[in-house]
Amino acid sequence: MKKYIYLLMSLVIFSCSTEDDLTVGPEGLVSETEVAAKSSDQVSLIKSWTSSGGYRGYSTYTRKFTVKVADLSYDKQVSIYHEKVDGTWEEIPLSFSMDIDDQNELWTGESTIGGYGVSPVYDDEFVVKYVVNGNTYWDNNNGANYKMARRDGYFIVDPNTNLSVDADYDSLNYFPSYDQNSLRVTVDVRNLAPNKEVGVLYTTDGWQTQRYFTLNYRNYWYSGPFFYIQSPNQFGIERWDGSVRFDKSINTVEYAVVYKVNGQEYWDNNYGENFTVSK
Repeated sequence: MKKYIYLLMSLVIFSCSTEDDLTVGPEGLVSETEVAAKSSDQVSLIKSWTSSGGYRGYSTYTRKFTVKVADLSYDKQVSIYHEKVDGTWEEIPLSFSMDIDDQNELWTGESTIGGYGVSPVYDDEFVVKYVVNGNTYWDNNNGANYKMARRDGYFIVDPNTNLSVDADYDSLNYFPSYDQNSLRVTVDVRNLAPNKEVGVLYTTDGWQTQRYFTLNYRNYWYSGPFFYIQSPNQFGIERWDGSVRFDKSINTVEYAVVYKVNGQEYWDNNYGENFTVSK
């Protein structure tokens, strides 16, 4: 059965679905009919994250996703259609995150389980599903499906995107030992060359003034006490992070990140909105 489902998902039909004849089975499981994924430029995976680990019997398993969709209607559903360890497939619903421009949106979501004696729910393969105006659109990685093991870290999908801020790990905190506030930023970059610089341009006064600090390469990334991720990972993605301190009266910081390599600069400014962190 699992082999049959995999073969169906690997079909590539270079057109968009015009009839929504797909059905969802009991308990959120999707029927085999829906596994015949059709590719479309209306939806695309931007980046994803996987991590897992355990300590003294306590295990955690996390998967996170960021997806871009064309804004074809207000009423829409976006999800990750994911293979489970038992060979069946299940949807992980995503939620609206932000408008990229007048025509496109970002949707994000995650699945996290943790506890003593828990087992992983999801296997490695998944595709993206977008339902709108009675039509279903897919991103199935050109028929190959996306594949991520349980401790891969970040996968930046677009080959033209070379850095991505992980806003789940940015923070603004007070440090009593210095009597100052500290901004911490975490970034993933594609390893384009050994010599590179990753830095943060930030402001505390609405860009009337601006300052800059560099980030540091991390050989390993500890995401909690139970697991670590090697850097660079199998996708050639490195993790960089760092911090800067300033007066404790500053409670909001706005920033963007620049990656300097091979004489080029690549920026992540949150699609022109910049990133904002507050206490």
